[in-house]
Amino acid sequence: MLDVQREELPQAYLLIPSYVAASTTDNVVLARALHRASRANKPAVVIDLSLLDMLSNDAIDLLLAYSFVLRAQSRQLILCHTPQASRHRFQSLDPDSQPLLVASVLDAMQEIEFGSSRIS
Repeated sequence: MLDVQREELPQAYLLIPSYVAASTTDNVVLARALHRASRANKPAVVIDLSLLDMLSNDAIDLLLAYSFVLRAQSRQLILCHTPQASRHRFQSLDPDSQPLLVASVLDAMQEIEFGSSRIS
C-alpha cells in the first residue's frame, strides 16, 4: 500500500510517497494527497519520489493531470528524485505538458524562489 507523508512548507506543499505493502488502492491514496495539496494556497506542490523504485502508468497520468491543473492556476508541480523510467516518459512530452523535474527538494525550493523573484 502506498503511504504519503504530507508537509506544508512556507512556499510549497511537500508530498513524500512510499510503499509499505502492495495494494490496488495506491492511485486512490495518491489522488487524495494530490487533491489536498492542490487545495493548499501554495505556489507549488513538490513530490519527493526518492522512496519509490517506479511509478505506474496510472500514477504518471495522475501526476500529468495535476500538473495541468496547477499550471492553469499559475502554480507548478515539481517532481524530485524521479525514477529513471518515469523520467524518460515525462521528458518525452512537450515542455508545456511536463511537470518540472529536479534532482532534490532543495533544488525544488530554489526553483520556487527563482520563479517568485521573476514574478516580482
